[in-house]
Amino acid sequence: MRIWALSDLHLSLSVDKPMHVFGEHWAAHDERMAAAWDAVVAPTDVVLTPGDFSWAMRAHEAVADFAWLAERPGRKVLVKGNHDLWWPKSRSKLAALLPPNTWALKKSAVILEGDGARLGLFGCRGGDFRASPHYGDARSEDEIEAWLAREDRELAASWLDLQRLEDGAPCDLRICLFHYPPIPAGSTESRFTPVIDGSGAAFCIYGHLHGADLGAVKVEGTLRGVSYRCTSCDQIDFAPALIATL
Repeated sequence: MRIWALSDLHLSLSVDKPMHVFGEHWAAHDERMAAAWDAVVAPTDVVLTPGDFSWAMRAHEAVADFAWLAERPGRKVLVKGNHDLWWPKSRSKLAALLPPNTWALKKSAVILEGDGARLGLFGCRGGDFRASPHYGDARSEDEIEAWLAREDRELAASWLDLQRLEDGAPCDLRICLFHYPPIPAGSTESRFTPVIDGSGAAFCIYGHLHGADLGAVKVEGTLRGVSYRCTSCDQIDFAPALIATL
C-alpha cells in the first residue's frame, strides 16, 4: 500500500465559501483535487488529510463534502482542523457522518493493513504557538498555554491508543498527524516532540499553512529521525503527495 497526504481541502459544496477569493489558484480546486486524487490513488492506498476538511459550520452541512470524499479511492484518515466547526462532540455522531473506509482521529488511533504490512496512525489538532491573530484566534499567553496543554493530553491519549491497538506487535510504520505545525518557527523541538520522537514515528504530517509568504514558517526536513511534511493542498499543487510505500 502507498501512503499519500493532502491536507486543508477546505471543501464547501453545501455552504457559500468560494476559495478563489483567496487567489485564482484556488478556482475549482475541488474538481482539480478530485482529478489528481483519482489519477494516482488505488483503493488499498491510504490518504492522510490532517485538518480543515470542510468549511461547514454544522454536521449536516458537511454531508456533501463527505459525499465528495466517499467518491475518492483509498482509505482516508482525518484529524480536526481549526476550521472544522462541523466536527461533532459525540464519537457516535462523528462515526455516523463518516463514509466507509474513513477514520477521524480524536484521542484515538487506527491501524491499517495491506500487502502484509501494518500502518499505525495517531495524532491531534495541535495549536498555534503564537499569541497572534494570523491564521488563528488572538489569544492571551495563558489561553495559548491552556490550549497547547489540552492538545498535549490529546496527543498522549492518541499515542496510548495506538500502543493498545498494537498489543505488543509494533506496526511496520508509524505516522503522526497534526493540523497545526507541531514545532514553532525557528525551533527544532516543542512540547509535542517528546511524544513524536518517543513513538518511533517515521513521519509527522501537518497542514494549516497557506501562501508562499508562510514558507519560512514551515517545519520541513528530518529531525531526530522524524520526517516533517507540510501537505496543505495549495502547497503541493492540489494533488496528493506520496509519503511512503509499504
